[in-house]
Amino acid sequence: MTGYPEIRSMPPGGCLPEPCPATGQDGQALAEALVVLGVLGSLWVGIAWLGRVQDAGLQLSNASRRAAFAYAYQEMALPDLSAQVSGHMQGSGHVWRSRRGDPLLPAGAVLNLDASAKRPASEPGDPVPDAASLRQELKLGEDAVWLARVGARTQGQAQTQSRLSDFDRLAVSLQRHTAILRGSGAASGDMAVQATLGESHRAWSGLAGASHEAGQRIDQRLQGVDEAWGRSRPSWDWLTPWAGRVPARHLNPWRSP
Repeated sequence: MTGYPEIRSMPPGGCLPEPCPATGQDGQALAEALVVLGVLGSLWVGIAWLGRVQDAGLQLSNASRRAAFAYAYQEMALPDLSAQVSGHMQGSGHVWRSRRGDPLLPAGAVLNLDASAKRPASEPGDPVPDAASLRQELKLGEDAVWLARVGARTQGQAQTQSRLSDFDRLAVSLQRHTAILRGSGAASGDMAVQATLGESHRAWSGLAGASHEAGQRIDQRLQGVDEAWGRSRPSWDWLTPWAGRVPARHLNPWRSP
């Protein structure tokens, strides 16, 4: 038909049969893809390295907690605590390696126990007169806060060269600690409870001693009367006979008194 422009379909190559003009960008997409792949590869290596370091730090935190509670409540010595920390860090699933297969923590973990003084009036009841002395008599905490520090160092050196291999060479120092106060007032049995209570002047021995003196004076005056009736002499041990006398319903866990 006349009067209309000729319409031709575009060939698969993207150009008409005439030669396509040169754009000057041949291969640019390939170069950009290589750069992006290099960046993504570096990020992948860095994330994997950081994940291993973070996991090692988490296990160091767990080891410091285990050591702190074992020291405070089981009274374990430092050599035994160090062996426990080493066993925990070498347990199943706690072996970290670099990309080359070398141990991430070649020297293992080191445990240190340090004591720091408590701040004044940092305990409940400190504003109340004699509350701190009563807490000390009942063995409710020592005068120092103990820190169980567990540290480790990754393999490598401190200096870097801004290369991908820095993830295998960079040495990082990891430190985790748990603060704990020994002496929670918990006792191993009835006799230990009675011994602690009996030694406390404010909670027991002061008032018990005054009652004991008054009772002895009364007993001396009534001794002649009581002998006629064959009555037994009063016992002044007011703690030991109660050993094991706590009702069973009060010893059931998860139950209110």
